[in-house]
Amino acid sequence: MKSIDFTSFLSLSAKEQEELTAEHNTEIAALLPVLGPIFSLAVILFNLWDHLIDPAHAWVTLAVRCILVSIGALAYLPLFNSWPAIKRCSLIYWTHVSAIILSEYLLKDGFLYGLSGICACVFTVSILTYQVRTFFYFLSLPSLLFIVLSYQSAPRFNFINGLMMYLFSLGIAWITMLSIRSFRRRTFAVEQELLHHTRHDSLTGVNNRAYVNELGERQFALAKRHHHPFSVCMLDIDNFKRINDTYGHSVGDAVIRSLAQTCLRELREIDHFGRIGGEEFVCILPETTSNEALLCMDRIRAAIAANSASTDAGPIQFTASVGIATLDVKHCNWEALLKDADIAMYEAKRLGRNRVEIHR
Repeated sequence: MKSIDFTSFLSLSAKEQEELTAEHNTEIAALLPVLGPIFSLAVILFNLWDHLIDPAHAWVTLAVRCILVSIGALAYLPLFNSWPAIKRCSLIYWTHVSAIILSEYLLKDGFLYGLSGICACVFTVSILTYQVRTFFYFLSLPSLLFIVLSYQSAPRFNFINGLMMYLFSLGIAWITMLSIRSFRRRTFAVEQELLHHTRHDSLTGVNNRAYVNELGERQFALAKRHHHPFSVCMLDIDNFKRINDTYGHSVGDAVIRSLAQTCLRELREIDHFGRIGGEEFVCILPETTSNEALLCMDRIRAAIAANSASTDAGPIQFTASVGIATLDVKHCNWEALLKDADIAMYEAKRLGRNRVEIHR
């Protein structure tokens, strides 16, 4: 059986860590309005247990519980909506668990009878938190309060016994948190791999047709809304059928991969590039005028012509024809803009191939 990798979080990239933490915070934000009030109600209702073990002080502990729960409830107010969900959770946890600890301190033999409830609260932190530092941040104030108050009120043997049980619970909760973290990371890795396969072309690794269209529609809408320049380019490998017929499909695949790699090297980070089928590719150029797109694509066309694909049949040189369309008032949607780029690309082929044409 494969063991759990408790240190697997160390291999996460900064971007992956940020995405996974954001996903966890979103889940906590969704659970908070449901689980928070339940926790508050449980803290107050446990005053019934106070009446059983020490009726004389039960009304005092009820006041303590209500006051601290009310303070924690401030986290639900619109004033605190700007706080991250995990920070609002920490305020609720601190106040509610402190209410339990203070109540046990005020009751006769309270820590003796209420230790199980205090330890149970520790395990909720393993579910609420994802990062190690957040786990200990949650537990810092309640743990300090428990140690100080139990040291003052409990006999030494009972204090040591209670402290050992609390620390044991904390250790088990920490291991539980790391286990959940490891499972979440593995699930996240599988999700990212599946997402990558659904969005990327298996031959070249660039964006596939569906994802290119998704990105294109998004960028088209942004450019249209904000009146920003936006250009789209269609690329097609010249005489690709001849390459396939002469050298075979494996060489044709190498040529396609070579073109994709050349384009990726030449494009900016804000640009998008993908294969939409066969030997046809699309470049999405946000914030780019027709003249800027012409300069960019002519540079890429020259780079493709100067490059050669390494194949089993030796280096193969090839060229590509490019068509450019730039957003204007006549383009009502992404498909219309892409169609104009396709028309310009076929015009480049008609005029001799290995050239760039702008749709007029």
